[in-house]
Amino acid sequence: MLRLAFGATLGFAIAVALDWEFSFLAPMLAVQMLAAMPQPPGLRQGLAIPLVIYGSTSAALAATNLLGDAPAALLAVIGLVIFTTFYAQRRGGPAIVMLLIQVAFCGVPLASTVSLDLGHTLAEFLQRGSIAAVATVWISHALFPAPTPAPRPAQAPAPPGGLSPGHALRVAVSDAIVLLPLLAGFMIDRDISNLVILITTINLIREVQPDAGGRAAIGLLAGNLLGGVLAVGAQQLVFVADNLVFFLVTVFLAGLGFASRLVRGGPTAPIVGLAFATFLLLLGLAITPLPGGSGEIFVLRILKIGLASLYVLGALSLVAGMRRPAGR
Repeated sequence: MLRLAFGATLGFAIAVALDWEFSFLAPMLAVQMLAAMPQPPGLRQGLAIPLVIYGSTSAALAATNLLGDAPAALLAVIGLVIFTTFYAQRRGGPAIVMLLIQVAFCGVPLASTVSLDLGHTLAEFLQRGSIAAVATVWISHALFPAPTPAPRPAQAPAPPGGLSPGHALRVAVSDAIVLLPLLAGFMIDRDISNLVILITTINLIREVQPDAGGRAAIGLLAGNLLGGVLAVGAQQLVFVADNLVFFLVTVFLAGLGFASRLVRGGPTAPIVGLAFATFLLLLGLAITPLPGGSGEIFVLRILKIGLASLYVLGALSLVAGMRRPAGR
């Protein structure tokens, strides 16, 4: 719990101290990594994450520069990458790596529709944010170490993997079908403010399990809205205080609240995790608005996130048959 709250706070502290645009990237990535890594990552694992984001952003920039005048072809390339990453995640691949690739291949082309310079800026800050996130994870684990896991019995069964290949294929196709029309609409709109909505949408799709019922899906929608509402409240407190220390204390206390529920696991953990991510995204925008953004008020942005979430849940219900296991 302390590790997650401290990681979010340190990620913001690094971004604010270095006056980074897209300040929400470092804390958001750090929290995602800490939640996925109960033990500190090794040197190779830690170095692999910045390398993945560097390769992904470089490939996304290359595809955008090459196919910028052929949006249909560009969207097809993005769709192939999105499908592949969703398939790898559903098969049990490293979720944080798949998230990094998805954010790079969706965010960089979206930013490039505003201007190529903005696309390069986002790619640069994704790379910086990934390095800061890895450093934050290592420092957080050093200050708040996890208990040493008990050794497993020699004959302990292997933990269950992901979905079967056929099932994962169908679910990945449905995930891509839901995400791509939204991305295409945002690219046509050419508004960088949609980046936040896009990232929260990716997080939501990733959290909706193939066998999730209507109640679970509505819970995830509520998690998105909860994170947004709490971000508005924290924003007002921060603006009134106008003090960096107060801002960091606010992030830490809010992080403790989210983490106290997240670490307990159970059916509410995905909802709380989604709310935490949305909170960090929107609060980051409060202190460093997106470059070239529309300056939308927070209430309007929360409304857009709610509408995008409703779209995702409605679209997933239309492809629910693809997401069921074979024979059901």
